[in-house]
Amino acid sequence: MNHFVWISALLAITAHGAVANRFFAPVRTYLQESVADGTVAGGAVLVLQGGELVFETGFGFADIKTKKPFRVDTPGVIASISKPLLGTAVFHLVEAGKLDVAVPISTYLPEFKDLKLESGAPVARAPTLLELFTHRSGMRNSEAPGGRPWFASWTEGQPLSFVVARYARTFPFKAAPGTRYAYSGIGTDVAARVAEVGAGKPRNELIVAEVCRPLGMTHTYYGDAVRVKQGVPMPTRYYRGKGGELLASAKRPFPPPNTYSSSGGSIISTVGDLSTWLLMIRNRGVHGGKLYLPPETIGEMLNGDHGGKHAAGGFFIRKKGEDGRPLIVGHTGSSGTNCWIDFESDSIGIMLTQTRGKDIRPFRIELEKRIIGCVAERSRVPVEAARPPAR
Repeated sequence: MNHFVWISALLAITAHGAVANRFFAPVRTYLQESVADGTVAGGAVLVLQGGELVFETGFGFADIKTKKPFRVDTPGVIASISKPLLGTAVFHLVEAGKLDVAVPISTYLPEFKDLKLESGAPVARAPTLLELFTHRSGMRNSEAPGGRPWFASWTEGQPLSFVVARYARTFPFKAAPGTRYAYSGIGTDVAARVAEVGAGKPRNELIVAEVCRPLGMTHTYYGDAVRVKQGVPMPTRYYRGKGGELLASAKRPFPPPNTYSSSGGSIISTVGDLSTWLLMIRNRGVHGGKLYLPPETIGEMLNGDHGGKHAAGGFFIRKKGEDGRPLIVGHTGSSGTNCWIDFESDSIGIMLTQTRGKDIRPFRIELEKRIIGCVAERSRVPVEAARPPAR
């Protein structure tokens, strides 16, 4: 990267950092270095500790060619972080008595009554919502042939109801529900369709009604939402070429409103909106002094005693205590995103980029490590000395 671009990258970090806590200097330095050496195009980072915002910054570029900076409020496709966000909507519907996560989904989707394994043997029952979110539904995993139908031409322009009904008719199960863990984006599509039936609303409307509006998340919606088509500025997505350079991905047109895209991978949001959602979970269901979900429902969402690696609400469980309770939950995304709640250190971390996730995996791991280190360092000093500067 040339000198001009490197200087621009530094300015992007310093000028657009709303909270620049002195304890997070190692994070700022690493972000500067990673943009300068072409590891990542740009992004935004936000950290909460003890329920307080302690670090927040945009870094690098939303578009390398035009040098448009990636700001704290720049939206991006959050990819698979969409899964636990959808899970939160489902549990809000459960609390309202509109869904039950423990009954077979054929209760809501009759097309799932007569299912078969790939061997032709009958499936005794349809999976539950709980099994869909913990990836123990028995449906084909994302790596299997046909496991990513959001790239298939037959899904284009179709409503979610059509796509999910075809899953039931033509996608035989790999295993009996509840017997095997296999990460499945198709399973999340089915869960979203069940939520549509329970809410009596299409996917876009239910995510707004059940999560975004109650929590004040004004920049979060599925990619086919009308607001995107009205000119919301989206950053360029990047991938690493064979020579190691960052290349702009082909632009992916957003589908028409209320037509299919990956239910577990196509929500758009900002680090600020995501922090509001994660803080509610950290606060055991309380948002703005009001109860959004009861503490016991939050506990059920985070419960991981289901024989898999995911919690009931769709989070990946990164660490458990001796009693089996999750100590760290989070999720990553293929667009270059990462978020987590660490109940041990009482901290929340969010990274939003639009540089392909598998190309920046070492960067993601190192950034998270540095954030955790800075949080630990901040914990070692008196509270007043650790407070961030006033806005």
